[in-house]
Amino acid sequence: MNIRLFKFISFHYWRRKKMNKVLYIILSLLLFSLTMISCSPDDTETVNEPIQKAGDAVGDVVDPVADVVDDTVDVVDDTVDVVNDVVDPVADVVNDGLGAVTGGAGGGSETVTPECDGKNNGSSSFQICLEKGASVWEFVKNKKDSGYALVGTKDKRPWIQIVDENGKYQMSKGYDVFGEYKSNFDPGMPTVGQLDGSAISQTKDGGYIVGTYVNPRHHSYGYGYIFKTNKQGEIEWKKALKYKSGKTNVIHFVEDIIETESGDFVAVGYTSGDRGNNMKGQGFMLKMSEEVQTSGNKEGKIDWIQRFGSNACVFDTLEDVLEADDNNLIAVGKFEKACPKYGCFHGYACGDMYFLKIDPEDGKTLIAEKHRNFTKQWWARGYSVIKMDDGYAVGGNIRDNKHAVVNSAVWKLNNSGKMVWNWVGTGRIEGKVHQQEVVNAITLSHDSNSILAVGHTRFFKNVRDQKSNMMVWSIDLNGNGKWGKKYEIHRYAGIITRFKNNHYLLSGGSRFFEMDSNGELIK
Repeated sequence: MNIRLFKFISFHYWRRKKMNKVLYIILSLLLFSLTMISCSPDDTETVNEPIQKAGDAVGDVVDPVADVVDDTVDVVDDTVDVVNDVVDPVADVVNDGLGAVTGGAGGGSETVTPECDGKNNGSSSFQICLEKGASVWEFVKNKKDSGYALVGTKDKRPWIQIVDENGKYQMSKGYDVFGEYKSNFDPGMPTVGQLDGSAISQTKDGGYIVGTYVNPRHHSYGYGYIFKTNKQGEIEWKKALKYKSGKTNVIHFVEDIIETESGDFVAVGYTSGDRGNNMKGQGFMLKMSEEVQTSGNKEGKIDWIQRFGSNACVFDTLEDVLEADDNNLIAVGKFEKACPKYGCFHGYACGDMYFLKIDPEDGKTLIAEKHRNFTKQWWARGYSVIKMDDGYAVGGNIRDNKHAVVNSAVWKLNNSGKMVWNWVGTGRIEGKVHQQEVVNAITLSHDSNSILAVGHTRFFKNVRDQKSNMMVWSIDLNGNGKWGKKYEIHRYAGIITRFKNNHYLLSGGSRFFEMDSNGELIK
């Protein structure tokens, strides 16, 4: 288990003064056991990888314990749910789910042990060797040339690496120009934090626009930034995302960032520092433009920032953004609501998959749709959105109720954001075994006849008996599962992008895989 997550959970439980002492002991033992198992020598690479979106998982599952201290039985039950659910996207060893697809023509599994030795002796034409000590958050195809951009963290600061179409190293840069990121807020939190690179997109001039993520996610460490580089990776300008709610610093966590056709920059994510009572929700979208000063230097200017979601819960989040054909902005994420019998605290909340269409001129909402698959479903969440000929597809996950596991989901929406169909995976509980699934990203197939979804699965019986694997699903344009494949790799797939020869590239953490159109990984 990632030690930062352990500290995060321990800190928030420690602060709840009304917490049942017996429960605290149970939690401590369970979390300690998880830490000991997950931090074994075989998992050193996993421990060094970034939290990425795992903080969202923490938010979704941590707080039923703290909110129900008057009911010991429910609290203990929810504690087990915390352990079962919270560890999933954090470490590659403990992801989500099983590995079958509803309505498909059969599943499959494959054992792959990729290596990165600087040479490419296998049949795959793609291989990336990361710079030592670097952790990857995002991997995207360049828009101007045929290569790829990676963004993440090295030495606790933002880092990028650029590779060509076959994964060959072109350039890398680390950026230590943002301050110290130290905090003495509480002894339960680390003294020294970090600023991670969390989102990247190539710009029309061949440079890159980069978003960041403060870790741990607490306002006492400092602000997040957006910065622009030239094509050599040198910073042209950087902009702190500053906002105050009373005396409290509000920090912005960037989940995705793009350049629009007009040359502006748009970022989405979520905020922390206030509960959104003075502003609408914690999900945010901002638009920036670039100005040339009289000195000839460039500067980033924030044109507008808008907040989205409810003022009831803490972690409304926008996860993904794209520019529509009409140049309006499309974003997806989660609109949070309190679950039945629970209050909202640090992201444990029910809610809906959130679809937004935003006017780029002023950030005003043109369309806002909230979806779940049935009325009483606990929550649904969108992680990835793509354009279709007649609307949009969204990939994410759902949870039906308190006693159900997280399950994979894909939705088809029309151009107005109304649901056309939904597909769900086969996550379930059988006896004491939790079999969970999550979709992290989607793309349209090369022939445009299906949607490919990637994510991870997790088989969980107890702390010492769990298994997690990368998974890919194929879904036709009517919402029927075609196939699903589970790969015997202790890894999640966080990104999928189309590659040459009708192949696809998958990435998860520090590993990269080439896949053919039938879901077979290329050795």
